[in-house]
Amino acid sequence: MSSLKEIANRKPRLTSVLLWALAVILTLVCFTYQDKTGPTYPLEGSLQVEQGTLQYKFLRSENIGTDLKIMLLDPVPEGVSGYVQYRRFKSNDDWSAMPIELGEFEFSRRGSTEFVEGMGAELPSLQERAGKYEYFVYIDDGSGEPFSVTGDKPVFARYKAAVPMWALLLHILAIFASMALAIRTTLEALFDGNYKWMLWATIISLLIGGFVLGPLVQWYAFGVWWSGVPFGYDRTDNKVLVELVFWLLAAFLNRGTRRNRWSVYLAGIVTLIVYFIPHSLFGSEYDYRTGSGHGTAG
Repeated sequence: MSSLKEIANRKPRLTSVLLWALAVILTLVCFTYQDKTGPTYPLEGSLQVEQGTLQYKFLRSENIGTDLKIMLLDPVPEGVSGYVQYRRFKSNDDWSAMPIELGEFEFSRRGSTEFVEGMGAELPSLQERAGKYEYFVYIDDGSGEPFSVTGDKPVFARYKAAVPMWALLLHILAIFASMALAIRTTLEALFDGNYKWMLWATIISLLIGGFVLGPLVQWYAFGVWWSGVPFGYDRTDNKVLVELVFWLLAAFLNRGTRRNRWSVYLAGIVTLIVYFIPHSLFGSEYDYRTGSGHGTAG
């Protein structure tokens, strides 16, 4: 550790720039992973059928009032057909079927609109916040019985109310800042530098992003401010709470003239673990059998 401090002392400005750059890069990696692996990101992929390669995109999140798009992307091999088997999740509904047909499809995600040509189906919009569909997409390539793209595991899609773009962007920016500051603080502690102001900057940005703007976004989407402990088991809420606890512990152990770098390392590791847990896992969910749900006002 002393050798790292010596390096920082010899070229402090260069070291600082490099550490900030590394913090931003690692934050971008974590954010990309969260986005791509989260249950609200479209399920995308390709599979081999008798006639060639078939690409697909199945939406797993949508705003109330907009039909759910389930798409096979052009070029769809000639002779391929299919259908979607679906029902509301946690309901007493029977399974329904909808054919996959040729068409053009439009959908939006985080303010960006995408147009897709090919084949697809549009499930009618659900009206309840955090209401979910479970569905299977069956493909018939003429070589035998139709088969499910996802095997025996259904795809889940959740509905939410529209969130104003300003609230979503501010939330994302604040969480990005808290993540970058958390990594930068950990790196500064590793170099035995002046990390205390960064520690408090991390806590403040985390409070703004996770406990002010985060609940605001959740209120717009699901009608509740907080669905973690002690009111529920929403993993997104609970994991940011755990992260805050460890940073507050680090702040306590570094109060005044005290320096406890190991507490900063621990908080930094916990932060990385938190960001590698998929976003919205075990989140808000409406139960049609009871007419209520957790993490939602319905």
